[in-house]
Amino acid sequence: MKSFAVFIKLATICLWTFLMASVSHAAESEVVDTGRVNAQLVSNHDDVAPGQELYVALRTLMDPKWHTYWLNPGDSGEPVSISWELPEELSAGDIVWPLPEAIPTGPLTNYGFENEVFFPVKFKVSETAKPGDVLPVKADVFYLVCEEVCIPEQTDLTLNLVVGSPALDQVWNDVINVALDIAPQPETTKGGVFEQDGQAVFRFADLPNGDFSNAYFFPEDGGMIEHAAPQKATVTGKGLQLQTKAGFEWNNGQPEKNRGVLAYDHKGERKGFWVDLDMGNAPDVGAEVERPTESPGGSENTTGSSSPSGSAGKIKSIGFWGAIFGALLGGLILNIMPCVFPIVSLKALSIAKSGSEDKSVIRRDAWAYTIGVLLSFLALAGLIIALRSGGAQVGWAFHMQNPIMVGFLALLLFLISLNLLGVFEISGNFQTVGQDLTMKGGATGSFFTGILAVIVATPCMAPFMAGAVGYAFTQAATTSLMIFFMLGLGFALPYLMIAYIPAISRALPKPGDWMVRFKEFLAFPMFGAVIWLVWVLTQQAGSKGLLRILSAMLAIGFAIWLLKRTSATAKLFAGVITIGALAGLFTLHPQRVATPVSAQIWSSEKVQSLRAEGKAVFVDFTASWCVPCQLNDRAVLKQEDILQAFSANNTEFLIADWTNYDPVIGRELEKYGRAGVPLYLLFPPLNADGSNVDVIPEILPQILTKSMVLDALQGINE
Repeated sequence: MKSFAVFIKLATICLWTFLMASVSHAAESEVVDTGRVNAQLVSNHDDVAPGQELYVALRTLMDPKWHTYWLNPGDSGEPVSISWELPEELSAGDIVWPLPEAIPTGPLTNYGFENEVFFPVKFKVSETAKPGDVLPVKADVFYLVCEEVCIPEQTDLTLNLVVGSPALDQVWNDVINVALDIAPQPETTKGGVFEQDGQAVFRFADLPNGDFSNAYFFPEDGGMIEHAAPQKATVTGKGLQLQTKAGFEWNNGQPEKNRGVLAYDHKGERKGFWVDLDMGNAPDVGAEVERPTESPGGSENTTGSSSPSGSAGKIKSIGFWGAIFGALLGGLILNIMPCVFPIVSLKALSIAKSGSEDKSVIRRDAWAYTIGVLLSFLALAGLIIALRSGGAQVGWAFHMQNPIMVGFLALLLFLISLNLLGVFEISGNFQTVGQDLTMKGGATGSFFTGILAVIVATPCMAPFMAGAVGYAFTQAATTSLMIFFMLGLGFALPYLMIAYIPAISRALPKPGDWMVRFKEFLAFPMFGAVIWLVWVLTQQAGSKGLLRILSAMLAIGFAIWLLKRTSATAKLFAGVITIGALAGLFTLHPQRVATPVSAQIWSSEKVQSLRAEGKAVFVDFTASWCVPCQLNDRAVLKQEDILQAFSANNTEFLIADWTNYDPVIGRELEKYGRAGVPLYLLFPPLNADGSNVDVIPEILPQILTKSMVLDALQGINE
């Protein structure tokens, strides 16, 4: 058992090191804190080919209540600017500006951005670029960031692009694509503006589908309108009229041709598009110009902001003590979740072995395991908090969204299984090192078993745990860490109870020959976990992922056989094979996860569209690596009577798959106080007057039963 403890120690050190490294992406610069803003360059490609186009985006994450400025900053401010220093093999286009928002500041109104914003720029690689070249992308970034005061901030950012075979950075590619999709695009809408009685009158015809009752126009030039004046929207059968106070440019006659962004609501989300204005003329939309009336500055200014589709409104918080109790109870229940059983069973073997030993030995091992668990929970929580503070939309079990990490974990459990069967043992110098680092042999194995148990446990979200984890990530770091400390304490509590309650320790079986058979038996649930991880990897990386992990297992098995030979050449060859097997895992990349034909892919727009059609909507936030998700899927949601109930109750089934990284799903989970999956939401149909558009959906429990789902479906249309 000493050699097995050393093996566990070495394996978990390697796994933990890889976990720390697996969160970085090559196609990004360092994050620079300029004071009130964290700035970074990100690219949708790690490697590029000659003649290729790609996007590089400036990412800015502002402190709460601070903002930067749009192309036209409004009554005050300076727009975000990027000055590029590029090699001759690269050329850059213009900024793709995001949709701004109107930000009232006292009597003024500015146009800008808050929170996290991406500014994509299209790049072109010259045909003359040579494979192997490293192309530095350097940006001198300036922005004015304001709250009650304004602070000019500047930084230099650099990322490197390698010329070779094109290689997408899946994480940043998805994020940049979202930024491009929601940025205002050119439209075929006809637009014009004229001045009458001190009013600027905008008219728009040939509008796209959407709700323009809360429309708002952002002019590209600063003097066309008074930015703080309210904009009155009149929607007719022919189009839209917006009326507001004319700006100073009209004092010297008609301004030159201008354009701007028209913002409107579309299925519960705020959208916008660029439109060119015919100056002095406008299409007839059947609306009259109203006489101007004085209004108190920007106090009546309609910015057109709207809650996102499917907004949860105000989700009731469970509170600090609720989160503490939920974390303790959730950690305790986590011990019996199927994803943890293979590793926890190793601890059970250790307890059985020490059943007849001195109490101090049992308590020492229990505390070693507990410390391993607590440190792991705190380290994982601290890492997630740090990533989220840097703007990354990550949640609990984020490392399982990385196919490289899943492959590495599958390979590790495969090795542990072989070790339990006695295929190989770690001895010699490695064991000596392990003994030197521990006071007594059992503590080392217990400590590193605790670490490994936490890493393997993260795909599971036990009852009571989801609300506690979701609450933790909305609080200050110290509060979050206290909650995760209690989660770890609950996870380790059964083993502390065994160590300190005599009646339990006396009930432990005596050591004997049965332990050898038990140890070998434990290899089989471990192999089951390997099968599950290989299946998850196939969902993430497709058939190539399956080929890579099976090839790695074959190579590792051959390397173990070689290590039993006495020849130095055989041992060297085994080391080379092992390195090659691990290197193959680093070629894994995520791919789109197929959605079952019986379900539709989730989006907030899809939810509102279906509700507007008079249908209820059930949303399944899931992931292939989430064990409770898969159990609910097979035992409840995919059962024929449940599928018939969805149809009978006019309810559409949507899947939000978080198997691979998706920041949009991450933000949606946050709305409902969750940091991970599963999450099940049931939305009612829209009322005829739309009065329940922002209703809080029914949130179903994490562990489903058929009766729960049937009752919810029957009640949703009543």
